[in-house]
Amino acid sequence: MTRLRLYLLRHGETRIAGGNPFNGWTDVDLTDRGRSQLEDAAKALKPVPFDRVISSDLYRARYGGELVAKGAETELEVNPEWREMHFGLCEGLQFPEIEERYPELASRVVSPEGGGIDFPGGESDRVFADRIAGALRKLASETPDGRVAVVSHSGTGRAVLAALFGFSTALMWRFHQSHAGLHVVDVYPDGGGAVARVINAYLGPEGYASPGPGTDFLAG
Repeated sequence: MTRLRLYLLRHGETRIAGGNPFNGWTDVDLTDRGRSQLEDAAKALKPVPFDRVISSDLYRARYGGELVAKGAETELEVNPEWREMHFGLCEGLQFPEIEERYPELASRVVSPEGGGIDFPGGESDRVFADRIAGALRKLASETPDGRVAVVSHSGTGRAVLAALFGFSTALMWRFHQSHAGLHVVDVYPDGGGAVARVINAYLGPEGYASPGPGTDFLAG
């Protein structure tokens, strides 16, 4: 049975992360801490014999992709299909600003039921989930067996998990991914489903927040 081991790494801390503005397609810079987070993550991933390393084309993800690719001695593949959700007219806004300008949208964003979110001038959660699912299907068809790193965004990681495990667009927002957080998932393209090995392992400067499996499993 073929197995694709997928390593989903989120970008590091960004310069305008304070207050959590909605930065989807906005090409923001990393902080020094954000770069350090990705540098440490790349060091932890260096033993992994990656067949491919892919990143979103946005700088905050591409920086990490370049580091991981260098460690793997392979070329980075930059692909905009792996971008974060496009927040349209809400790009760069803080949530209180969205509440003021688009109260119905804001109520959907924080609704316990979730789902049905459609950003004006941007993407709906369904369109976003379909885009990422399409990128994932293409990746699995091109590389059904091996190890692939995808350096991207928190929403992207959530959407991949939703596609692999059949989550609704509402449920996918309940999975957190820290800056430089790592998901590792085994994907069996020939019908064996998927197995989550790690969800949101943190490889940044402070290391793991609590005792865990360490990093030996990464290259297994």
